Amino acid sequence: MKFYTLRLLGFLLMVAGLAACDMEQEIEVKLPVLPTQLVVECYLEEGKPIRLALSESAGYFEGAQPVIIHNATVTITKNGSQVIPLRFSVDVDNENEKITNYSSRHVIQSQPGDVYTLTITDPTGRRVTGSTTVLPPAPLDSVGYKFNDKPKESQEAYLYIRWQDDPSRENFYRLLTHKNDSTGGVDSEMDAEINDRLRNGQKIIYTTTYRFDRGDTLNIKLFHLDRPYYEFISSVEDARRSNGNPFAQPVTIKSTVAGGYGVFTHLNYNTRELIIK
Repeated sequence: MKFYTLRLLGFLLMVAGLAACDMEQEIEVKLPVLPTQLVVECYLEEGKPIRLALSESAGYFEGAQPVIIHNATVTITKNGSQVIPLRFSVDVDNENEKITNYSSRHVIQSQPGDVYTLTITDPTGRRVTGSTTVLPPAPLDSVGYKFNDKPKESQEAYLYIRWQDDPSRENFYRLLTHKNDSTGGVDSEMDAEINDRLRNGQKIIYTTTYRFDRGDTLNIKLFHLDRPYYEFISSVEDARRSNGNPFAQPVTIKSTVAGGYGVFTHLNYNTRELIIK
């Protein structure tokens, strides 16, 4: 017993000695100074005028306030012939919590296969280009719900969404579901990126967990995406999940434009409203 006690005492003294050591050491890391790049965000929607946000990039530890670019030449060309100029005009979209600074009154009216090309040149000579092709409508077939087997007063429902995948092409989708709350606000319930790699040409059925109550009003949107925009939003989600995690792999945002950062795409979606009765 004495030998065991002496070993235990020695172990405790060793731990105390290690705890007393200064294990912290400051390391100075010199971050490279990268040139600023143009940052663009533009979504073309059927039946709506064109709105575009143009700013420039900043360092990771710099302020989050964007630098708005004035006096840039911004044009969108449809099918290589119809040129649509955008003028500097700051607009606030309270519904979507966005601010844009270039716009046109031209209303987007297009057919599948139409190609839109973006060209931006700022006063310093920086240039950003991008293009997007209009896809067929998102093939949303049906939406529904089913309750679990619990007593009625504690029942919850799951949501299911069905659509038919086109076997003649590679398809990418984004599925959004929002729920209207009692105050008139909107809560995000689902945001999923889906491809048809394993379900090409099949009926795709997407379901949620049991999470909805009687009386919930759900707004469901199914987007039909091209590959560049699918990879953009997937990389943004990967970056969001890895931010602050020292064990996560670094993620590079995959822009849909060349010469800068950001996204330029045509949004093609189908929407449904569903009330859980």
